Amino acid sequence: MKKYLKYSVALIAFVSFNACSSDDSKQEEVIEPAKDPVIALKLASEFAVDKYNAVEIAPEVTIDNAAGKAETYQWSIKVTGKDGVAKDSIIGDNKTLLFIAANVADYVVNLKIKVDEIEKQASTKVTVSETGKTYTAKALTLIDFLPAPAHNIDNYSTKQEAFEAAQQSIKDGGSVYLGTFGGYIVTAFDHTVINVYGKRDFTVQMATGATAVKLSPVSIAVAYDANKNGKADENEWYEIAGSEYHKSTTVKNYEVTYHKPNPSASPVAGSLPWQYDTEYLSWTDNKNGSGKITKTLNNRRVNYYPEWQGDTYTLKGTKVFIPTKDVSDGAGTTFNVGTFEWGYGGIKDPSIDISWAVDKDGKKVHLPGVDFVKVYVSTFTALGSAGVLTNMYDEVSDINFPKK
Repeated sequence: MKKYLKYSVALIAFVSFNACSSDDSKQEEVIEPAKDPVIALKLASEFAVDKYNAVEIAPEVTIDNAAGKAETYQWSIKVTGKDGVAKDSIIGDNKTLLFIAANVADYVVNLKIKVDEIEKQASTKVTVSETGKTYTAKALTLIDFLPAPAHNIDNYSTKQEAFEAAQQSIKDGGSVYLGTFGGYIVTAFDHTVINVYGKRDFTVQMATGATAVKLSPVSIAVAYDANKNGKADENEWYEIAGSEYHKSTTVKNYEVTYHKPNPSASPVAGSLPWQYDTEYLSWTDNKNGSGKITKTLNNRRVNYYPEWQGDTYTLKGTKVFIPTKDVSDGAGTTFNVGTFEWGYGGIKDPSIDISWAVDKDGKKVHLPGVDFVKVYVSTFTALGSAGVLTNMYDEVSDINFPKK
């Protein structure tokens, strides 16, 4: 009996010892407090650039303990208001800043980086120098021009004649007729129009016309001469995405091919008095569509098709739907025509923000400014006896151009 008792006590002691050892081997889980983000920032002390030219300011930034949290950037300069008080003016919100200024000065450019409540700041000096050139607010240099068919286009026998006439009209403050869908004009500034943060940057003025004349809003594309070769390269163009851009009725990458009318063909009159020739001008598009532009009685002696073009030519762009209504009881003599809210020329407020620019996939892009502006008719609709809906280019002007 004592022998068994002796072994039992030993067994209990062994089990107790191992139980204690097992408990001791389990370490308690320690939850460390979250660490605040740590931002390391390096920024060159100074930069130099000529006015209306962009200089890239690229900081070196390292962020630790962010745990997937996004950082924000804010670039600013001090601007003295009319009250004489200097206030911060935001000029960018991307990591890299393309700094561009219209006035000669030394600018202190401040950068603030923020992750949650943690901030890091740095500043640099940008010296903007004179170029010795004289600038104007308007885009006065004609780069390209091609009207779409319409009863009111200026017709010339050669492309050179058409270009010379359009260029002279721009310089004289006159109008350039663009015709119907796709008709366009490209003009250049003698300086880069600066993309001012939070403001609109340039205006696109179109002809106002008489009260009875209905005119189409126009779409806009812009190009920044990033490689400074003096050309609007194909990969530098971006569309201004106005109020209609994302609507389901808007057709991207639309193309219309216009066919030269047969001058010897007999006119085919329609059922309405103004329908002089319903078979006058054929068109096809890249959406399996086709149709005819009717020549009206009032314009029966006018050639709608640019004489200096071949048998066909194709114009491209974004086609935007515009509401129209015949208010002449089907006679086709009087129409109400709608308009667009913002982001177009030929509307109540034709001012444009460069920050509305998007790439071919509709994604927003950031441009420091623009050097070239393309204006084109983006509607394609007929207004009965008034013919197709058209517009006339007047001018493109830099809103924020320094006043003397």
